[in-house]
Amino acid sequence: MRRGPVRPYVITGGRSRAGRNVLEFESLVRTVPGAAVDRTALNREQQAILGLCRELLSIAEVAAHLGLPISVLKVLVGDLLDLGAVQVLPPVRQAEQVPLALLEEVLVGLRQLR
Repeated sequence: MRRGPVRPYVITGGRSRAGRNVLEFESLVRTVPGAAVDRTALNREQQAILGLCRELLSIAEVAAHLGLPISVLKVLVGDLLDLGAVQVLPPVRQAEQVPLALLEEVLVGLRQLR
């Protein structure tokens, strides 16, 4: 995807921060199916984000796929969010995650099924 040196100030229109503070590197992004967005008005990075995020991906994962800094991705995703092109879900908090001991028990049980 990336060709030549990244010029974040060009990609983001000179902005260094997203207009929304809800975007964390663990935030999950998904394209909104059927969103009425004029793709010709989007830059190639935003178009790539829409292509990648047909399935849930974190901002960090999208940044890695596109070879862009996370701060740049936050700006681009924030713009897409404002357009209604993507949905952003907050990261799962530690308290909501499955306990490691339970996962280990499940793994042991699966191994015994062999």
